[in-house]
Amino acid sequence: MVLPQELVADDVIGLRDQMSARIAAVLRPKGGKRKEGDAPLPKGVEPVAALPPHIDRPWRRFDAAATELQGFRGLRASAQADQRHSGTSEAERSAANTGSDDRWRALEQWNAGAAGLSEDGQTPSPSDARWLYGQLFPAPEGLRFITRRPRVQWAAMVQRMKTLEEERAQAVIEQFGGTRHYRQLVAAHARFGEAYGFTTVVLAKDGGRGQTDGRPQWSAARDALRSVIQKIESHADPEIPGSEALAAFLLAPYVEMVDDLGRSRRKAPARKPEVVSAPPFGAGGTP
Repeated sequence: MVLPQELVADDVIGLRDQMSARIAAVLRPKGGKRKEGDAPLPKGVEPVAALPPHIDRPWRRFDAAATELQGFRGLRASAQADQRHSGTSEAERSAANTGSDDRWRALEQWNAGAAGLSEDGQTPSPSDARWLYGQLFPAPEGLRFITRRPRVQWAAMVQRMKTLEEERAQAVIEQFGGTRHYRQLVAAHARFGEAYGFTTVVLAKDGGRGQTDGRPQWSAARDALRSVIQKIESHADPEIPGSEALAAFLLAPYVEMVDDLGRSRRKAPARKPEVVSAPPFGAGGTP
């Protein structure tokens, strides 16, 4: 099986999130009844007590590899990627994206104001606000991450939301009057994740090389992805009731991604291949 040539780390990590949400939706302990808040399942897909072992094992390996890749990449800026998500209405996705962008702009303006104050001996100091600004909006990226495609933007926002949860960041937020900015950003972030299928299931309307080298993690994640896709595809058997529907349900995010990368390839102008080696600490790129 050959994975798309344009595949980058953001695709793999986002795909892991989407597949994880679908697996959680389809799993139900024996005797467990469906609850009102349970994620929707398409026609033909029935809940199961556990994934078939030949799917569960490669899925766990892929989940672990993608998690390790994501943890490593938390030390650097996000890579470029391309994914168009379907399921919720275009209007909701657009509203969620606009709301998230606006909240990040508001937070940037508040943080810039706090960082511009002179030192007055109080704690936290404006230098702490400048530290936070450097973590969230480092040059030359600044706010440009909110203009990226959904998968890239999500990866960048998750990294920054984790920074905002740190004790030092929370002190800056509280003492410099950014609490309302932060609360509204948290709500907008959650809406974005739901609208684009990163934190919930979205169904279609119709039913050891050092701190700067991520190639080992990238290679492991790609190999694990290839394996889990192959195992899920092989599970579909016309003679086994429900197997084809389950396989299609679990593979839907991957199929979306491949289609989206194909569209981007046809639209994009010719360009030189990207360098395979990882970028320096703090820079963007692949993986």
